[in-house]
Amino acid sequence: MNKIAPISPQPRLKALNGVKVLAVAGIIIGHMGYYGSWDICARMVEILFILSGFCMAYNHYPTKQEEEQNGWQIVKKKFTKFFPIHITTFLLQLFFVPTWANKSLEFILIFGTLNLSLQQAWFQKTQFMFNNVSWFLSSLIFCYFITPSLKKLCKSFTEKGKLWLVFLSVIMIRTYLEYTVNQFPRELSLDLHTNPLIQGLNYTLGYIAGIYYSKDSLINKILREQSSQFQISLIEILFLGVYISSCYSIGTDGYRIFYVILGLPIIYVLGFGKGHISKLLSIKTFSLLEKITLEVFMLHSFIMYHYPAIKGDIAYDIKFTAITLGSAISFKILWKEVYRIASKFRQEQE
Repeated sequence: MNKIAPISPQPRLKALNGVKVLAVAGIIIGHMGYYGSWDICARMVEILFILSGFCMAYNHYPTKQEEEQNGWQIVKKKFTKFFPIHITTFLLQLFFVPTWANKSLEFILIFGTLNLSLQQAWFQKTQFMFNNVSWFLSSLIFCYFITPSLKKLCKSFTEKGKLWLVFLSVIMIRTYLEYTVNQFPRELSLDLHTNPLIQGLNYTLGYIAGIYYSKDSLINKILREQSSQFQISLIEILFLGVYISSCYSIGTDGYRIFYVILGLPIIYVLGFGKGHISKLLSIKTFSLLEKITLEVFMLHSFIMYHYPAIKGDIAYDIKFTAITLGSAISFKILWKEVYRIASKFRQEQE
């Protein structure tokens, strides 16, 4: 098999590091009970999938033919990155959470395999088994798998000048599925929060937005070169204000696709990094925290089980934050050292 040529990285969109950190923090805050009248966990999960698609398009859509990867190659690369923290949190749940430790061996073998292979999100009753946030990786792996096909589809329609048609079609399909699930839940059983098909469509919308962001268009030229920091800041505030006010006023009554559509221009504009809000999100603190968001996200559920949330207790919030960040950093350092030793040993053997 021919080796895949390394892909030259695009300049990082630093403000989106901050968006990712805040989205993960929002999910954890929601799990702690601070969700108010709107489902902050659902909103932040949607933002993360949009962001993933957007960044995938930005980083890899312009690549040359010889640098392209197929779906399995992308999944293999991502799975290698996910697996250390995934299997660690799985084992922590298996051995130290009675809900799973007391299950039969047959149950653990069947559903443990489903979980470890990141297939649990496809089934209505298994998505929250063991580490109940690992479903996110299950859906994300599916998104990465479909990316090469998505790229070919978008390139074909871009060449015809009709990428907008794909965008509208995805919105219509996503809306149709949500409508059908809400109106006929017995006939179509899809979890709108976890199912890979649903999140794959959210990812696709983010991916298309990322393609438009990368194009040399008039709107991009205006936003990048002709708009002042003050003007961009007003646009950022406008989009964020509409999004947040909609979340509070409509809450869980509205269709989820509505919030996905509102989230797209936020990520799009923040990507330029020119406004006051995007400048704030670009600070080094967020860039450093972004490096451990996966570990924080995957560990927080286990920590919260053994150190249950006390809503409104600031002392608890500080301790929980310290424990979670400390655990994530420690895991990151430990795995980095294990990888270094393993690489050194492999080189010596060769």
